[in-house]
Amino acid sequence: DDGIKTDALVELIDIFPSLTELAGIDVPPMCTDNSAKSIACVEGSSVTPLLKNPTMEWKKASFSQYPRPIGGLKQIPGKPPFAGNEHGENVMGYTMRVDKYRFTEWYKFDRDTSKPNFNTTWGTELYDHSTPSTFFNDENVNLAYKPEMKETVEELRKMLQAGWRHALPPNNGP
Repeated sequence: DDGIKTDALVELIDIFPSLTELAGIDVPPMCTDNSAKSIACVEGSSVTPLLKNPTMEWKKASFSQYPRPIGGLKQIPGKPPFAGNEHGENVMGYTMRVDKYRFTEWYKFDRDTSKPNFNTTWGTELYDHSTPSTFFNDENVNLAYKPEMKETVEELRKMLQAGWRHALPPNNGP
């Protein structure tokens, strides 16, 4: 037996609801925009349905983010790590993996509101994951600025900015 294999997009945040469900414990509700007021909530989805049907329709995308303080990783006394440099500048990379591409945009990030400014794009990356890995398609060649990719970039940008709640599996969305 080779086990169960799937091409579905899953994330680290899916582990807790999956283990909770497999243990027979009620999975906490999906986090809302006011999740700071919740005792417990999840942002991931239990992958147990994929165990029964590995080819079922699933998440449209998986998401992650990574801080990139301008001027390096200088620690500001009295501020948390990645709070930005002495001028308060901070950039956050938001990445989305879909079936064919990995798309990343770097935005100015407001550390006071913990929100990106989608009007200040510092950079865009697009990598094709649909073909076997080679030097030219293994995230070594950024396709984002190729004219023929403009429509794809715009479509993925809208999806990225809509956020993870709009990419959840069917019957698990907002």
